[in-house]
Amino acid sequence: MTQPAPQSEAAFLAELSAVERFPLDLDFHQLQRGRLGRLQEQMHKYELPVCLFFNGANIRYSTGSGAMCAWAESAFARFCIVPADGDPILFEAESSAHVEGRLVSDLRPAHYWYMEGSPTTEYVRRWALDVKSVLAELGLEGQPLAVDKLDTVGFLALQNEGIRIIDSSPATVDAREVKTSEEVRLMEVNGVIGSAMLADFEAAVVPGVRECELMAVLSESLIRHRGEYLFTGLVASGQNTNPWGTEATTRAVETGDLVGVDTDGVGYEGYVIDVSRTFLCGDAPTARQREAYAAAHDQLEGMQAALKPGITFDEFARASPVLPEKYRDQRYYARAHQAGLEDEGPSVFYLEDVGEHGMVASDRMIQPNMVFCLEAYAGEVGGPDGVKLENQILVTEDGCRLLCDYPYDPTLFD
Repeated sequence: MTQPAPQSEAAFLAELSAVERFPLDLDFHQLQRGRLGRLQEQMHKYELPVCLFFNGANIRYSTGSGAMCAWAESAFARFCIVPADGDPILFEAESSAHVEGRLVSDLRPAHYWYMEGSPTTEYVRRWALDVKSVLAELGLEGQPLAVDKLDTVGFLALQNEGIRIIDSSPATVDAREVKTSEEVRLMEVNGVIGSAMLADFEAAVVPGVRECELMAVLSESLIRHRGEYLFTGLVASGQNTNPWGTEATTRAVETGDLVGVDTDGVGYEGYVIDVSRTFLCGDAPTARQREAYAAAHDQLEGMQAALKPGITFDEFARASPVLPEKYRDQRYYARAHQAGLEDEGPSVFYLEDVGEHGMVASDRMIQPNMVFCLEAYAGEVGGPDGVKLENQILVTEDGCRLLCDYPYDPTLFD
């Protein structure tokens, strides 16, 4: 049997460009230079001489490398060291070195202790000595090491080598929340993929289909369009939509059910596709379903109208519409969160939750090229179903616009 020729990177981007009707001139070298430059600028600002990253998004942001991210997140199998000046050093698992060597100029083998059994003392000590020798090589021996995440044995091993550990998040959060022009292009590409995923999903919503089968449709569509993987299984129907948060089960969809989905996908080049829609199986919604849909829809439209550069998170929260009383007890955890190479923070909370969460970012300023996911859930406590909607939004110089413009379900509007 003759296999179809693999689609080239250029052909894939050209196809997406035709769908979206804008020219795609992605410069991947400039993408990486821009991201690393932003990170190192923030490292200088916060006086972080060197960073150690295990978080997959931080590794990708600083090196361009995204091999086996889902596995490596729990395995501590790959990491990078990024000085405030100079090129990053990527320590790669043996199975991925032949791939990442095409992307990174300084690639070294990673010593890791995952799956080595117990005790792991010698393995993790070998890794800590590697880190210490690199710091000396960079002329940074004795300087604090900013780390994003580490397990207990890794933390203790660095301490035993006399390395002082500090938090890297001030630099990574500030660097990553404002996207470069190349990152914006990639998020536009992924908006097109998100629309394709939702179209495939909606077409599969028929009586008798199981939630897990709908999730398979979503995943297949993501991967077919050059995305990477789903990071949640948020597909729910009927009673499973209330409260929101139940992942896909074997429940079969029935006529009259609401079917909710959150795309929650890592898309092309690692950028998150995070959009929610709720569809009706059938064409005869109840008055209750229409009312809940209108409440969630009005939340999104009102937040989008309020979102603009030059205002604080607190001002945005205060300008957003009030959720009707009947839905407040099961409101979503936040009005909005940020997105990029993963779902990101800080988030914007409901005003009534500020006491609990502290609204630590209340005075944080909304800036052009930030990306927000606006969230809304409307479902009464004890109700038979609920409506989840979410839009991924790019802040522009004079307002904001949708990154994924997949339409709402017209059958659920009055």
